[in-house]
Formats: sequence, structure tokens, C-alpha cells
Amino acid sequence: MKKIQRTSLICIVFACIFLFVSCVAYMQRDAFTDQEPDGSKAADPVPTAKSTPQPSPTPSGTTSILLRAVGDIMMHMPMVRAGLQADGSYDFNHFFEDIRPYLEGADIVTGNLETTISNEEKGYGGYPMFRTPAALLPALKNAGFNVLTTANNHTFDGKKFGVIHTLDKLEEYGLLHTGSARNQEERDRILIVEKNGIKAGILAYTYGTNGMEATIPDADLPFMVNNIDEDRIRGDVGRAREEGAEVLIVCIHWGEEYARIPNSFQKETADFLASLGVDIILGSHAHVLQPMERRTVTLEDGTKKEAFLIYSLGNFISNQRDPYQDSGVIVDLEIIKDYDRGTIELGEISYTPTWVYRFSRDGKSDYRVLPVGKYMENEELSGSARERIRSVWKETTTHLGQDGFRINE
Repeated sequence: MKKIQRTSLICIVFACIFLFVSCVAYMQRDAFTDQEPDGSKAADPVPTAKSTPQPSPTPSGTTSILLRAVGDIMMHMPMVRAGLQADGSYDFNHFFEDIRPYLEGADIVTGNLETTISNEEKGYGGYPMFRTPAALLPALKNAGFNVLTTANNHTFDGKKFGVIHTLDKLEEYGLLHTGSARNQEERDRILIVEKNGIKAGILAYTYGTNGMEATIPDADLPFMVNNIDEDRIRGDVGRAREEGAEVLIVCIHWGEEYARIPNSFQKETADFLASLGVDIILGSHAHVLQPMERRTVTLEDGTKKEAFLIYSLGNFISNQRDPYQDSGVIVDLEIIKDYDRGTIELGEISYTPTWVYRFSRDGKSDYRVLPVGKYMENEELSGSARERIRSVWKETTTHLGQDGFRINE
């Protein structure tokens, strides 16, 4: 009898457990179908703060970048010798000590590298085939440069080796570049520099290469240097826009050497570039200053925009001493992005007149790039040097003017 009672008690306990589990299962939704047991869809769980994605804040107000640009960076043989050290190495930092405060600190600092970079095995040289020690590059970087253009009539002075070695060394020293390339893929790559929320596309072209293209294999010519070609430029500008460039800067090597006024080809090409929506056109090659202007451009869709153009920035550094060839400018351009209006515009534009001071030290020529305004009354300069630097101020400011521009002293 007790055995029967014990068996009945066990059955009752199991029956209670079964009923309890069934009730719990009825209250739970199906994990695979997301349905309640009666077939209806379960309500979504209330999201927690952790699972709710937070929208990115919409930018508002304005942001800006500062572009600084110089003209031709040349290295004649007396300049190479000026950098030679007692141990056989080269150091060109002292060329730029005085001008460094006027370059560093900008978001983009660019110039036309009108020489190739060589090595001891290949040798160094000045005009007419510029081949310069690599020590020039860290000196330029220390001075503030971060972008150098390589499309000019001396791009092939070191032949194919010179193109490749120059670009290799630029990258070794952390300097961005555009204008020449080691392969087709690199040529098709658009240089876009992004600073402070603004994407600037930078392109560079040259009128020619002094006949030295004959030394380059035919298969390499289409990509090794950017020649001025309207179809090529139009395609590059279009791809730059597609890749997100909000402001376009074209550095262009053109015109007649030592002519202070642009020729018809320069004017026509400038009009073409402006019609494509290029915002900033920086000219080089003349080795003297040529005029600059702010102009209002009407695009194909009827919209109007402002563009900046300087036909030639002159020589930043060289050994040339004939009238007007020993000077240049640093142009400062403010580029402003307005998030609320959805616009990119040019802000204040100013320029700093510069002069290449050549002097004698240790029985050889040496060089310093000077800010003209600061050194016009400097007692360090001799009488003839002080007289020349004062003339440079007058020549530069008279030729470029102040209409829409501020002059930096």
C-alpha cells in the first residue's frame, strides 16, 4: 500500500512540472519565427540607448584652408656647390632660413620643382640639364613645403632614371607630388589634399620638355609627364570632381621665358581652364613675374564663380641675376567653405615679395631667399644689395598691384 502511494505521489509531481513548463513555453515567443504561440507577430523590444544609432552632426558655419604658392625652384651649379659640406654631403637649409616663417603654417605649401633629383653615380648638373642632390628635398620640407609639382620643361633632364628617382625621393621625404609619373596608374591618380574638411584637387601640366622626350621610351611617354592638352585636362578635371575635389588648383608651366606679359597662348589656356571651373591657376616658367587677377567666370550651366590666376610667380630661388629674374612672390590664398550655403569661395588673397640674395662666403657664391619688406632697411645688407632689394619691392608691387590683393611686408 505504501509503495502504491509513493508511486502516485511521484506521478503527481511530474504532472505539475509538465504543466508549469507548458505554461512558460506558451508565454514565450518563438525565437525562430518571431511570433507569439497564437501565430501573431511579437512586438519589437523597446530599443535601448545603446542600440539606437546616433546621427552624425550636420556641419554648419564655415571652415577654411590656406594655400601658399611660389614659382620656380631651380638649382644651378653654383647653388649646388654652395650646399657642399666639408664631409662631402650637401645641406641647403640655410637657403631658406629667412623665408621659412613666411611659408610654414599653411595647409598647402607648393612650388614648381624645376630640377630632377640625382645621385653621385649619375652626377649633378645645372643648366641646361638640371640634376640636383637629394638634400634639396628635406631643406624644402623644413622650410614648409608639402606639395611639389614636377611637370616642367626640365622633367626629363635626368632621362627616365631622373623621373623615377625624383618621385622616389619626394616620397622618401614625405612630399606630395603631381605632374609626372612612373606608370599609367600613377598618372591617372588625382592628387587630392584634404584639410579642415575641404578637399583640394591639384593638377600640373607643361608646354614641353626641351626635346628630351626623345630619350624616353615610346611606351612610357603617355604617362611620364603631363603635357598641356585640352582633352587630357578636361578628363582630369572631371575625374577630380568625381573623386570629391571641392576646389581645383592647376599649376601650369607655359609662356615665354623672361617676358613680363603673358602671351596669347597663356591667355587662351587660362580662359579654357576657367571655363572648366578651375578655381586657382598658378603659372610658372617665365622666371619673371607676370600679372595676376581675380576674375568672375560664367560656367556652361550659367552659374558664376570667382577664380584666381597668376600667369607667373617668378623665381623662388635660382642663380639668375638679370633684371626681374632674381625675384618672385609667395601668394597666400584663403579658401572658405560655407556649410550652410553649400559654397566654396576664395577669401583674402595676399602676396609677399621675395628676393634671392647672392653673396660671397668662403670664396664661393651663397644664397638666401629674403622677404623683401622686412629686409629693405636691414643694415646687414651692403649698399648695393639694399638698393637692389628696394628696387624689387617697387618692381613687384607696381607690376602686380593691389587691386583685390593685400601686400605682406
